[in-house]
Amino acid sequence: MEINNKSGIQENEQAGNFNPSRRQFLTLAGGVAGVGLLLSAASCRKTPASATYIGEGDIALLNYLYILKQVTSKLYAQAVSTTYNGITKEEVVLQVDLRDQEVAHREFLKRLLDTKAVKEIATDLSQVTFADKKSFLNHACILEDLSVGAYAGVLRVLASDKYKLTLAKMASVDARHAGYMHDLQSHGSFGSLDGNGLDKVIAPSTGFATLEGYIETKFDARKLPTF
Repeated sequence: MEINNKSGIQENEQAGNFNPSRRQFLTLAGGVAGVGLLLSAASCRKTPASATYIGEGDIALLNYLYILKQVTSKLYAQAVSTTYNGITKEEVVLQVDLRDQEVAHREFLKRLLDTKAVKEIATDLSQVTFADKKSFLNHACILEDLSVGAYAGVLRVLASDKYKLTLAKMASVDARHAGYMHDLQSHGSFGSLDGNGLDKVIAPSTGFATLEGYIETKFDARKLPTF
């Protein structure tokens, strides 16, 4: 399965037109979108009528990350549209940056998966009170920590070496997101998630279970590699 390497993705989000290059996402991610990757096709199987099959092996792992990016991009799109009380001008600008970078991650993984990508999911962000800074930051930190840990967990079990470096670069961007959100939550807490500045490695099965709290779509993830 060849990756579509066309550049200039245009995405309309709630806050307006989006172009990943506008916020220099590619610089932050080390030129992710320019990397030519090749995925092996996943073997076919019947999808249960009640759930969407995410595939198996590396396809399942990449779909897991793609689903996660759908959730985080929706979170920040809503946050930009419905800002929390007391937000500063600087925070507004950075929220837009976060949204745009999450959308870029999402679209990159979608193109990478091509026809193996799951369809757009139905998110459930009802537990987030976007007008309340504390509520928003709490859930943003949960999802950003999950993102960083999810990349680390996927890299531990990913079979192909062809795109490990690319995913590691994407993880580094999310680590900056996580650090920023934690610092907004508690000033000076940047990089001190477990007391020594290290993020957790989250097993795919554990991460997917956490993610299900933010989605309405039901998935068949029984063949998701994990540890």
